Amino acid sequence: MHEPGRPAVARRAVFLIGGYERNDCEGFFRRIAREIDRFSRCWAVTASMTVLGHAECHSSATAQVLYEGPDGSCRSDITFLSYDDIVRRDGARPFHLRLLAYLAAFFDYVMSGTMVRFFQTNWRFALYFLYPFAALLAFLWIGSLGFRLVSLVDPPGGLILPLVAGIGLTVVVGRYLGRRYFVFHLMDLWSFSREHLHCRRADMDARLSRWSELINDRMAEGSFDEVLLVGHSTGGAMVLDLAELVGERLETEGRAANFKVLTVGSTSLKVALHPAAHRARARMAALATRMQIRWIECQALTDIINFYKCDPYALAGLTHARSEPFPQQYQVRFREMLEPAVYKRIKRNFFRVHYQFISANSREYFYDFFMICCGARNLEDARPGSMPLIGNDQPRAEHNRTKAPHE
Repeated sequence: MHEPGRPAVARRAVFLIGGYERNDCEGFFRRIAREIDRFSRCWAVTASMTVLGHAECHSSATAQVLYEGPDGSCRSDITFLSYDDIVRRDGARPFHLRLLAYLAAFFDYVMSGTMVRFFQTNWRFALYFLYPFAALLAFLWIGSLGFRLVSLVDPPGGLILPLVAGIGLTVVVGRYLGRRYFVFHLMDLWSFSREHLHCRRADMDARLSRWSELINDRMAEGSFDEVLLVGHSTGGAMVLDLAELVGERLETEGRAANFKVLTVGSTSLKVALHPAAHRARARMAALATRMQIRWIECQALTDIINFYKCDPYALAGLTHARSEPFPQQYQVRFREMLEPAVYKRIKRNFFRVHYQFISANSREYFYDFFMICCGARNLEDARPGSMPLIGNDQPRAEHNRTKAPHE
């Protein structure tokens, strides 16, 4: 339950930046509607969502969630901040340009020593970084097998037929496996990350500026008990940039930067560990000086696409004068969030596991994305050992012991 003296949240504004993916606002809220239904069944609460509409240029959309539970009632305005159009433009470039951009990013990370820092901080994330490059080498190796097999029959024309066979096999296998296993998409992700940290993505900078104006206006229009800026995956890096831009706007207008930042499954260190990420580190440092801002980061061992047990602020080489940790870090266990059958089904699907951070639980647990974003408790109440609805005076709902497993 809520700590003594800490009021429940009756009205909340949530602004969410997701990962680098092809997911527009409509797709996001279709998924959220399904997850809210699962969340409601898990906790035996009532939650309903209504999509309110899009902001300019469809770069954001807002839905209202009405929540009723044993801990109170809450109205949450959840705004999805979309850069789907940017991701799609990156993916629509000719393949040779995408490949060249990726190779430039890969060797930049290697030559700058950032890849070594990945291995020093979290070796599993370092393997994730190597995955697209290793896959490309595998495609070339398969093509070389085709070249050698055709060469064995000594075809007329010398090396022409073996070369055609090898190149053709590389292209066919690479195209199929590259799309099926997200190799090409991850190539674009690393290209985008490199370009952004070098301040070469004017399109993303303009998007962040527009979002900061949107959040500033929304905070001026409404009286919210809690304002959350949430970043998942690559959005964990973007939301730190955004938080500083919002804080700067608010203080320029003489208003308090009174909001909270939540990063989940974040990959912010893929930016902050790079020696050239001067702007990103400067924004993180400035964020710590705005004392009303609270930052909480949730990490999970099962998810290889995050930096488990890594302090993103300290590892960026930064120090602060706060008396409390910044960020406050919590480790979550997906095994305890999910019914055994559900966990068994998803645990080897790395991308599905990564999305559990913003998916519904099938077990009551201190970390529940929808309880944080929709329920009546403050973000600070979502900590290990806390069970916001279930206390000594509230027996666990019987349906949670008997219901069929679900995602």
